[in-house]
Amino acid sequence: RNFKKKDSLVEHLEDCRRMEIEVVPPDVNRSHGDFTVVEGKIVFGLAAIKGCGGQAADVITAERKSGGPFRDLFEFCERCDPTGVNRGAIESLIKAGAFDSCGGRRSQWLAVLDKAVQAGASALADRKSGQRGLFDSGDDGPATGGKAILPDLPEWPERERLANEKEVLGFYLSSHPLAEYQSTFDTYCTHNTATAATLPHKTEVLLGGMLSAIKFTHSKNPKPGAPSKYAMFDLEDMAGMIRSIVWPSDFVNIGHHVQADRVLAVRGTIDKRPGSEEANLIVNEFIPLEELKARYTKGVAVRVDEQAHGEKALERLREIVRGYPGNCELQLVLVLADGCKVYCRCDDVRVELNDEMRVRIEELVGAENFRTFAAPPAAKPASNGRSRSHARGPALARV
Repeated sequence: RNFKKKDSLVEHLEDCRRMEIEVVPPDVNRSHGDFTVVEGKIVFGLAAIKGCGGQAADVITAERKSGGPFRDLFEFCERCDPTGVNRGAIESLIKAGAFDSCGGRRSQWLAVLDKAVQAGASALADRKSGQRGLFDSGDDGPATGGKAILPDLPEWPERERLANEKEVLGFYLSSHPLAEYQSTFDTYCTHNTATAATLPHKTEVLLGGMLSAIKFTHSKNPKPGAPSKYAMFDLEDMAGMIRSIVWPSDFVNIGHHVQADRVLAVRGTIDKRPGSEEANLIVNEFIPLEELKARYTKGVAVRVDEQAHGEKALERLREIVRGYPGNCELQLVLVLADGCKVYCRCDDVRVELNDEMRVRIEELVGAENFRTFAAPPAAKPASNGRSRSHARGPALARV
């Protein structure tokens, strides 16, 4: 894996997502070797699946053209020559979701993969020896016939399923593990990774995302007694990723946060080489999401609809918020029976944001009518950033 540069395929797919062009998972009964457009959607190409490749894609599409759609994994293994589509390629296809259209779960198909490969090899040997006609039903279908019997297994947990997708596609396709955090990032962070990458050198930012592709290493020739261990990782969000580094002087204090797949907010400084558009992030602080909310939440806004929630909703809301005094502003949006809206800032009421109050208010007016608003730190040029030579030490350039 090239730690410095993102795969251009991933960049193109991220462009599709930003332009709201849907990219659908690969499918052994629909995909071709290259990406194709079907009904306004881009269908993922088989040749782009890691571990599959062009040769396997050609075998699959040629067999599908001559013999029709594949019924299931067992028939697929019987029909596709294993010299062109080996076990590793089929495992990648399963992880990518390419057999989803055949029914069954990805966990089930992977569990029977070895059995299917063995059955396919046996069927191929029978065909080559001319024995198949002794045992089949006389039609043109596979010797096994009927519907595949799969073990009773639950589907992989979503995080595992998405991790497998990314392993073979290089991209989260069917969903994204950070989708549930997006509203938090939108509320509390100054930028996402895509917009942060366009900022000038030494701009301070607050980003949110998941840590991946972590690498720990040591600087060469540290000063006597000075720390040498530092970390590099990708900070990923739904807009992309930015290459990040925690230098030794900061790693001593915050390095324990550097854990694979951990979701955090990150404060740091944009770092760019002269004449280059590529941006890195020099990390100064990690902030757990609960601490992020506590630190930067400015207030709470509640929407009350007179017709939907009843005349007593305001009275009940007043009782709730008075039980949670604090420092956050309270704003109300009142939707009157005639449709008019009244916006109120309750200067005489300050509340404490906590889960108990949120749950009680959401039970009263609905989760869609409760939101927080924040005052994250504004992006600004770093006043005391590291020197350009330190930010581009030889160890960082070498990896």
